Amino acid sequence: MLKAQELREQMRKEIIGQDRAIDAVVRAVMVADLGICDPRRPLGTFLFLGPTGTGKSQIGRSLAKVLHGDENEVVAVNCTEFKNPHDVAKLVGAPPGYVGHEQPPFLTQEKLDRKLTIVIFEELEKADRAFYDLLLQILERGELKTGRAVDLTFRNCFIMMTSNVCAKEVDDITKNAVIGFSPPSHKFEELDQDSADAKIQTVCIGAVEDFFSPEFINRIDEIITFNRLKEEHLLAILDKFLLDTRARLAMAGVGTVISDPSKKFLIERGTNLRYGARPLRRAVREYLEYPLASMIAEKGLDPNEVIHVEVGDGKLEFHVGRLVKGAIIS
Repeated sequence: MLKAQELREQMRKEIIGQDRAIDAVVRAVMVADLGICDPRRPLGTFLFLGPTGTGKSQIGRSLAKVLHGDENEVVAVNCTEFKNPHDVAKLVGAPPGYVGHEQPPFLTQEKLDRKLTIVIFEELEKADRAFYDLLLQILERGELKTGRAVDLTFRNCFIMMTSNVCAKEVDDITKNAVIGFSPPSHKFEELDQDSADAKIQTVCIGAVEDFFSPEFINRIDEIITFNRLKEEHLLAILDKFLLDTRARLAMAGVGTVISDPSKKFLIERGTNLRYGARPLRRAVREYLEYPLASMIAEKGLDPNEVIHVEVGDGKLEFHVGRLVKGAIIS
């Protein structure tokens, strides 16, 4: 049996700074694991809102990593592919006699049969209204009929939907409320985070009520607005990115030591709180991974050599040291 605190801590390692969303997901998982869910509905239905780059789509993949050992063990539906009424046929298949009937639908029972299946509908607001009619069936009864008259059941699934329906309003609030790291010489400016988050939540809920129908909203278990990322969240996310990078380098036989000034350098160049963690990931690629790969490709590296990452002349510099009996020698 799953333990709530253990699950919560594992999720917090994957999703930084979004405890309210994590707690909601953990509650649903614990109820599902006990087998006391409503047998006529999905295990849990969520709509995630808020600033871009804060983990709305990633939370479902992170849950899959914790539950199934692989973040790719999800059924992901990109709603931008369903902008027109006829696009819905791609999801459930076209009825007999219609063009495309011979093509298999995207959703099949085989994809939904795994215990605690996670189904993610990304960028929900970009789909056609006909798409929401299908979702109503899933959210209300946990069932959906395909174009071939096959009943799909979602009663063993968590349904996670993301939406940027309030993106412009959230961006305006974030732009006016946060400066962050501007040039490298500027210190992070911590402003009234709670007030901005409260305003973002109000704006997001209002946008959802304006955009989606009451019957659609009423069928969702939890509507959660993600918080903006604070400085400490970005530092934790950077450590996670660097851990992944170092692990990939180690698999390629390359050892690395990354100094604290190097981390500060990446934070300064990768912080834009209007866009969440994505600029930070791009900074790791641009200033660390790409130059490091170019250096290794050009000069090569012996098995016992380790690369020290330091800051110099406004960029990251790479110095090769040698590993001798567990000690690093420059």
